[in-house]
Amino acid sequence: MNKKLLLLSIASACVFSGAALAVEKGTIMILVNSLDNPYYAAEAKGANEKAKALGYKTSVLSHGEDVKKQNELIDTAIGKKVQGIILDNADSTASVAAIKKAKDAGIPVVLINREIPVDDIALEQITHNNFQAGSEVANVFVEAMGEKGKYAELTCNLADNNCVTRSKSFHQVIDQYPDMQSVARQDAKGTLIDGKRVMDSILQAHPDVKGVICGNGPVALGVVAALRAAGRDDVVVVGIDGSNDERDAVKAGALKATVMLQAQAIAAQGVTDLDNYIQHGKPPAKQRVMFRGILITPENAQQVQDFNFKS
Repeated sequence: MNKKLLLLSIASACVFSGAALAVEKGTIMILVNSLDNPYYAAEAKGANEKAKALGYKTSVLSHGEDVKKQNELIDTAIGKKVQGIILDNADSTASVAAIKKAKDAGIPVVLINREIPVDDIALEQITHNNFQAGSEVANVFVEAMGEKGKYAELTCNLADNNCVTRSKSFHQVIDQYPDMQSVARQDAKGTLIDGKRVMDSILQAHPDVKGVICGNGPVALGVVAALRAAGRDDVVVVGIDGSNDERDAVKAGALKATVMLQAQAIAAQGVTDLDNYIQHGKPPAKQRVMFRGILITPENAQQVQDFNFKS
């Protein structure tokens, strides 16, 4: 065999070996809320890349925050006998039965981002410390406001426990300052469009508002859009999430600060822990794990890329 043929044979063997490994390890299903939303897309990316690196095939799908569709996809996973599921669930309470069904079928489920209120059903629940994230950005907000003035709060989605926790942490900080005056608190449903719509109304009712604290990034960007349309550059705005668009808004000075949630990292960690359980029967040391958010200001904004912080 000449040298060229020998190299070709080795390359073919390596490809075959990799394919065989994937078949041997099986498939991990990755279910997130949306593949269009940058945060959930980053979760899917983190999980998908880690699973493939560990030798699994993957199936990446969105349930669109629809509990019924989520249940159908989990039924599909059970029917296909996947090795495990990475899930950002559609509803904290309503998802419990579907996760238990997968567990009873012998398929471990690792939850990322959104918790369920019971233990011993999911293999592990990996979330962010939303209280820490809310407190850090609230401290920046109060300082930028000079500890006084009229402000509004736009929550992200009060049906989501993460958003409720963030709001509570905002107030644990802000309510310590008697000269901070709340003029509005509204649920902007977590979207840019609703954030802009609500902020347009607040500007009409309270033109003297000096600050807006937002429950997530899309809402904050909606507020920034409303302020830009109104020709206002004197209002302090902060948010939580850390998308590339928020990063650019922080760099431009339109957003005072945000907290980047480590979407890719929590998803990759979930796959690693799932692999340990599938391959070695080793469950995670803790059922509930929290990742810290990273405060993003103009000084470190350039290190944000797709919900990953480049140190």
